[in-house]
Amino acid sequence: MDILSPQKDFLQYLSLDQCQGHELQVQIPDPKGDPKLFKVASFTIHAEKGAYCLVRIAMDTDKDRTSRRNFELLFANIGDALLTVDLKGRILMANPAFYKLIEFEAEAPPEDLSSLYVYKEELEDKVIRLLERETVFNLETHLYTKSRTIRRVLDSSWLIRNDRGIVTGYTTQFKNITYVKNLESRLKISERNYSMLFDTFLSSIIIVDPLGKILNWNTTAENLYGYSWEEACGKEFDELFRTDKRRPSLQKIFELVAQNGGRYIEAEIRRPCRDKSLRYTYASYTALENSLGEIIAYSIMEKDLTERIRLEKKLKESFEQIKETQSAAILGFAKLTEYRDKNTGKHLKRIREYTRVLASKLRERPRYRDYITDEYIEDLCLSSVLHDVGKVGIEDSILLKTGKLEKKEYERIKDHARMGGDALSEVDKEIRQISFLTMGKEIAYYHHEWWDGSGYPEGRKGDAIPLSARIVSLSDVYDALTSDRPYKKALSHEETVKMIASEKGTHFDPELVDIFAESHETFRRIKMFHEFEENPETIDDLLAAKAQPLTESEPPAAGDRGPAPS
Repeated sequence: MDILSPQKDFLQYLSLDQCQGHELQVQIPDPKGDPKLFKVASFTIHAEKGAYCLVRIAMDTDKDRTSRRNFELLFANIGDALLTVDLKGRILMANPAFYKLIEFEAEAPPEDLSSLYVYKEELEDKVIRLLERETVFNLETHLYTKSRTIRRVLDSSWLIRNDRGIVTGYTTQFKNITYVKNLESRLKISERNYSMLFDTFLSSIIIVDPLGKILNWNTTAENLYGYSWEEACGKEFDELFRTDKRRPSLQKIFELVAQNGGRYIEAEIRRPCRDKSLRYTYASYTALENSLGEIIAYSIMEKDLTERIRLEKKLKESFEQIKETQSAAILGFAKLTEYRDKNTGKHLKRIREYTRVLASKLRERPRYRDYITDEYIEDLCLSSVLHDVGKVGIEDSILLKTGKLEKKEYERIKDHARMGGDALSEVDKEIRQISFLTMGKEIAYYHHEWWDGSGYPEGRKGDAIPLSARIVSLSDVYDALTSDRPYKKALSHEETVKMIASEKGTHFDPELVDIFAESHETFRRIKMFHEFEENPETIDDLLAAKAQPLTESEPPAAGDRGPAPS
C-alpha cells in the first residue's frame, strides 16, 4: 500500500474494498482524461510482517466484451436451468430458465437451494460427490416448485474455484425430465395393464412372427390347448395346430390378411390339443405393425366354440328328430282318408317326391333362386301331403263311387278343397309364427285352381295362385293320371306327359310344365320304385313294359277341360 501511496488518486478508481476476492469491471481515465475499461481483482496476503494486497489489472478489450455479451445471451436464453451457489447453498446467480422451473420470481428468489430439495439427502450426496470428483453428471433429483409441486430433473454440476484454487461454490445445470418421467410411468402402467389384460382375456391370443413361429401366448391359450408356454413358444404354429392339410397354411392366411386390410377371420376351425382332443374355434388374424408401418408379427385371437357347436349339434339332432316326428304325424293325419280311400297312402308319398323334384329344378331358375330355399322345399314337401285332407268330410257314397259322378255329387266333392283349407287355417291360428301349416293351408285351398282361372274354389288365375299350390297341382295330376282309381284305369307315363304338355298355360303354370318336361324321366323312376315297393315280384314286367320315348312328330293329346282328377 505504501508503494502506491503517491498514487492515491489512481487507487480510488480500483475500488479495492469491492473487488476483494473476485473480479470487478472499473473505468480509469488515461492521461488525456478518456475513460478506459479495466478488469480488477485484489487478494489480501497475510504474512509475519503484516498484510499485503495483491492487485491484478487487465485491459477490458472489445473481444472480451463481445465474449461476455455472448455468454450473457446464452446464459439468459438457454432452455435448461443454470445457477451458481456458494458452499452454503446461497444462490449467487441464476438464469430465467431456473426461475421458470421452480416458479419463483428473480426479484424474490428462494433463500437457499436446499429449501427446494424434496429429499435433502440428494443434495448432501451431490455435494460429497462434487468435493470428491469435482463434477457430477445426470443425477436424478426431485425439486419443489413455489406451489409445492414436484419437478424431476437431471442434475449436472461442477466446482468453482478462485484464483488461488480454493473452492468457493459450484455451478449446476438442471434438465427438466418431469414430462418424460410421467410418460415412462404411464408406459409402465400401460405395459402392466396390457400384461394383465393379455393374460386375463377370455379368448386365446397367440403372437407369431412373420415366419409363423409362436412368440408368445396368453394363459387362456395355455388352458385351451393344454401346452405350457415353454412347450409352445418357438414352435411352428402349423406344426401344432394345422391338422387338416386341405385348410390354408398360416403363410396363405397371412396373404389373405394383407388382401383384407390387415385382418382375416375364419369360423369353426378344428384345433388339436395336447391330449389329442379337438377344439372348435372362431379365429381372427391381425397384422401388427411398427411405427414405420412394417409388419413385425401377427396376432391370432381365437374364441372357443366347442361347447356351442356341441350344443348346436345336439339341437340339430333334436330338431331332426322333431322334424321326423312332425313329418310322421302329418303323414298320419293326412292318411286319415286312407281308411276310406285305399289308394291314398302311396299317393301321398309319391306326391311328396314329385313335389321335391319340381321345386328343386325350379330353384335353379334366376327368378326363384332367392325365393325357393332349402327350408321352403322342406316345408313344401311336408305340406304337400295335406292337399286332400278335406276329403275326410266327403260322404262315402260320393268319395268311393265307381261310376261317373252326377253334377250335384261333383259339386259336393269340390268342397274338399274348402274344408281342408278351413281345417288347417283353424290350426294355423293357434301357432304364433309362420309354420309349414301356413303353406299346407294354401295348398289345400288352391291345388285345384287353374292357370287360366277356370279352376276352383275361387277361380284364381296365374300368379294369384300360390306357387306351392301350383307345384302340388301338377304333381297331383301326374300321380292321379298314372294310378288306377275305382272309376278309371291308369294312363301310361307317355300318355300322361303328353296330356300335361297339352295343358300348358291353361291348367298348369307354363314354367312348371317346362320343368316337368325336363324332369319327366325322374317322375317315371319314382313311380316305378314305389310300384316295386308295393309289388316286388312285378319288377320284370315293369322293365319289359318300359315306355318308348316321346318324339316331336307325336302331337300332344288334348287335355280334359274339366277339373283335375285326384
